[in-house]
Amino acid sequence: MSAADEGQAALIVESELHELARVSAWVQDWAALEQLPARVAQRIDLCSTEVVTNVMTHAATDSAQRIFLRLGWQGEEVALDVEDEGCEFDPREMPEPVPATCLRDAHIGGWGIPIVRRFSDGLRYRHEGGRNCLTLFFRATEGP
Repeated sequence: MSAADEGQAALIVESELHELARVSAWVQDWAALEQLPARVAQRIDLCSTEVVTNVMTHAATDSAQRIFLRLGWQGEEVALDVEDEGCEFDPREMPEPVPATCLRDAHIGGWGIPIVRRFSDGLRYRHEGGRNCLTLFFRATEGP
């Protein structure tokens, strides 16, 4: 399901990895419609993929879970809202992973939240009505 209305768009996906392609296409289509610079669209695409992947792999329960996404303008910024019904999880509280000093000590995973922190321009989290509600913000101009 998707919708678009005056600079706003919504999408609902199932908690299945093949849905990531729909998320990416939805972000790219909205960004093109809103004439966002390619670099901004790429940052939104990367962050949406990371957040949705984390929900699918860490927050999903035994029953099928739907993930609700919204894109829209908040002043001069683009806001990406991601809502899920998984266990309460505030990504702002996650410490930065310690970089490996050699390949032998390197671990796979754990870099999704740092990627989101790096490529978004801010984030807000709340847990409301049994739902995780994460909002990522992106400046609509490319900047340095």
